[in-house]
Amino acid sequence: MTAPGHLDSRLERRFLAVMALYFALHVLLRVVLSDSLDYDEAEQALLGQWLLPGYTEQPPLYTWLQILFFSLMGENVLAISLLKNCLLFVTYLFFLLAGRELLANSRAAVLASTALLFIPQIAWESQRDMTHTTLAVAAAAATLWQALRLLRHPTGSGYALLGLCIGAGILAKANYLLFLAVLLASLLTTREGRQGLCRPAMLLAVAVALAAAGSYLVWMAGNQDIVFSASHKFKRTLEPDYLAGILSLAGKSILFLTPLWLLLLLLFPAAFRPGNRPATGFPRMVIGRYLLLLMLLLLAMVLLFKVTYVKDRWLQPLLFVAPLYLFSRLTPDQLGGRRQQLFFALAVAAAVGIYSAFTLRVVAAPYSGHFSRLNYPFTAMATDLRESGMAPDLIVSNDRFLAGNLGWRFPGSTALIPGYRFEEHLSQGWRQDQREGMEGVVVWDGQRSAELPPALAAYIAATWQVDPTTLPVLRFQHLYTHASKETVQLAVVHFRLPEA
Repeated sequence: MTAPGHLDSRLERRFLAVMALYFALHVLLRVVLSDSLDYDEAEQALLGQWLLPGYTEQPPLYTWLQILFFSLMGENVLAISLLKNCLLFVTYLFFLLAGRELLANSRAAVLASTALLFIPQIAWESQRDMTHTTLAVAAAAATLWQALRLLRHPTGSGYALLGLCIGAGILAKANYLLFLAVLLASLLTTREGRQGLCRPAMLLAVAVALAAAGSYLVWMAGNQDIVFSASHKFKRTLEPDYLAGILSLAGKSILFLTPLWLLLLLLFPAAFRPGNRPATGFPRMVIGRYLLLLMLLLLAMVLLFKVTYVKDRWLQPLLFVAPLYLFSRLTPDQLGGRRQQLFFALAVAAAVGIYSAFTLRVVAAPYSGHFSRLNYPFTAMATDLRESGMAPDLIVSNDRFLAGNLGWRFPGSTALIPGYRFEEHLSQGWRQDQREGMEGVVVWDGQRSAELPPALAAYIAATWQVDPTTLPVLRFQHLYTHASKETVQLAVVHFRLPEA
């Protein structure tokens, strides 16, 4: 183990090697566990059909990366899982490097990075089914590292790299901009931060960021209806209910950091003592001010926009830095001994628990009575469609989960959902007078709706001049994977496309 107050690259390399093995095992598990895609995974299968400057209400970088992985490995679960776990590994890597800059102690940096395993949104939810948020956290960690590094080693290439990190964050998720704004504001409150951010080279960072995100920013300007289509997710009220919003923000912030803060309170209580101020100087000051400014900004937003409910995943690219602050409040001497060993032992137990839970939620679903999307029998459903004489060139659904999964099982087909103008990006063959004989299917969850949803029927009629309400509804029912009696039902309308 490294001596107090020193850097030890061997310790850091061992930590990264362990994390690389951990995420490699997750890739293996995901490939073996199920050939069905979860919701966000299926969305990437759907969006990955085209390389576009923008897609939905979320920025496009994750999809661009997924297309790259598809091109290298094919459209399969391996490509989906490998990208996700590479991003998670990158998050731990840059978090460790940021901890190196902040704490100047390898032991503290490794402990702080290990602490991410005790934040459920990062350790569990990001592994279970998150895409854009996972990318946003990786970009935020890289931005934090590079910003702190520049203050010690200002170079032109360093500012260009900072701009690239910022551009990636803009292309990852909108709430990255909150992280960036608060980080820059906290740096500007310090002399060292002002010196670093007010250099002429900062213009290079801005230029690189705008160049990287330029195509998406132009797309945003012309597709504001799509960009703001998810604004309904923010629960607001016309009558001010400020207390509900404040309590939701406070509760979700505490929940986000649970069980991390409980473990640190038990093992490293000095981190919570008001008078415990180790001589970490400027870096510790930046992170402390970041967290203070962040909570003030979030509180102002809750009050200004009358938000009554805050989701913990919204906080992920914002509060992920908390372990760095907590460990910055500890002296090197307070990090060693049996407490450190117990902390690492609990981290191993957490990693094993996450791996086991990820397995059991699929294979043990009959015992829990809760079936996940990975239990959905898409391969059997696709076989039923083929045996019924369907070989669709077009798959339309009101559910990204259904569209993405079924699109994979009919190679050469195009999967669509309404509302995002994806039909404009069909191949040229669809726009020529060669549609005779081409066929499509409309699919939806037969257990949720017995009849074709009206909005979906209207979309088909307006786009392809076919009235699907006059066609018979076929229903296909199968057991969930690993189930003995629980079933799922897919409703389908089969239609022929008229000539263009």
